[in-house]
Formats: sequence, C-alpha cells, structure tokens
Amino acid sequence: MRPVMTVMGSLILAGNLLLAVPLRPSAVTVRSAEQSEHEVRKAVAEALVARGLEAGTAQQIVAEHFAPQGSGLAVSYAHFRMLFPEYASDAVLAEMARRVLHNEGLAFNDYDQLIGMLHRLEGVALTPSHYERARHCALMSRYLSAA
Repeated sequence: MRPVMTVMGSLILAGNLLLAVPLRPSAVTVRSAEQSEHEVRKAVAEALVARGLEAGTAQQIVAEHFAPQGSGLAVSYAHFRMLFPEYASDAVLAEMARRVLHNEGLAFNDYDQLIGMLHRLEGVALTPSHYERARHCALMSRYLSAA
C-alpha cells in the first residue's frame, strides 16, 4: 500500500509542476490596461514609421484613430493574439498599421472586419477553425466594450 501512495503522490506532484509551466509563452498578457494600451499604440506607430511616415505624424494618426476605443484595444488585441498564435506579431501589427493608414475600420468586435484582416494575413482561403475563432474573438471584444 505504501508504494502505491508514493507513486500517486509523485504523479500528483509532477502534474502540478507540469501545469505550472505556461502553456503559451508567446501569448500576450495584459499587465495593466494603460501600459498595454500604450504598447499597442506605440507598436502600430512604429509599423507606420517602418512604412515611411515620420514619427510625429504616425503617433498623431494612431492617437486620432484609436481615441474612441479607449483601453479596450489592448485587451482585444491580446485576445486576438491568444486565439491566433500562428500569426506573427509583426504581421498583425503591420496589417493594423495598413488599416490605420488607409483609414479603414479596425474593430476587433466586428466579425466582418476580423475576417477581412485574417484574409489579408493568410492570403488563402480560411478554414472553419479561423471562422470560429474570429467569431469567438468578436464576441469577447463586444462583451468587453459593453462592460
């Protein structure tokens, strides 16, 4: 009976240690709404600078485009990154910058805009999994914006 208890205790300990390891080390975590919001806006502005805009102009465009959304942008972006880890962060930020530059809509709570963004990122037909995750992302963002 004693060896069985030892083996069971070892399995439970190993399971707890295994679950303590982060499952997605590349997933975006939201530390504080203001800091994350600033980081996302700064990254989009940097992507605009990489496209040839001056730094001051890029920051002004980003500030004007994201002003109505408040701190919900960072949380919505974090949810998008968690649901779509296969896309590089640089590619997502570049697409966000393109949408801002062309004054296109960029709302993570709009399913149609998410699908359009995914089509541009993917370049090929989307799978049913993409559509389901986009629906889930839009619903989560709507819930956050309503709260």
